[in-house]
Amino acid sequence: MSNESMMTVGILGCVFVILNVVFLAIIFFTQRKMNAVQSWSSAMGTVMASYLERRSSSDGSTNYPVVQYSYQVGGQAYQGAKIAPGMEVGGTGAGRVVEKYPQGAQVMVFYDPNNPSDAVLEKKARAQWLMWLLLVVFDVMLCGMAIAFGFAF
Repeated sequence: MSNESMMTVGILGCVFVILNVVFLAIIFFTQRKMNAVQSWSSAMGTVMASYLERRSSSDGSTNYPVVQYSYQVGGQAYQGAKIAPGMEVGGTGAGRVVEKYPQGAQVMVFYDPNNPSDAVLEKKARAQWLMWLLLVVFDVMLCGMAIAFGFAF
């Protein structure tokens, strides 16, 4: 294997390791938030608005669900828009989320008793499986590169 090829494999390996660390950090912090949400208090709330928002990026556009809700804790009114712990997720399931939370619907809101303005409608992250899948794909790629690199010597 030439020096240039070894350098390319090394750089790709480093990129995959860095991406692995990023995905592991996202999964770790999402899991921590989901564990914390399990013990949060709840209050009834009302969906004030529920719609799809189209967002553009360099690789096209994607629909994201937007659900705005209000709730009260100890007589104090709050508003929230976070659906679930973790990253915001758009795509094919966005329409189902909007259908699940129609405007005017009564919903259970889970809020942090230490910071009632921090609230979600769902206790589980929406696409944590996707992060695990990406992590596995990158790990398989890393293993393949390690095997290929090993056979080169």
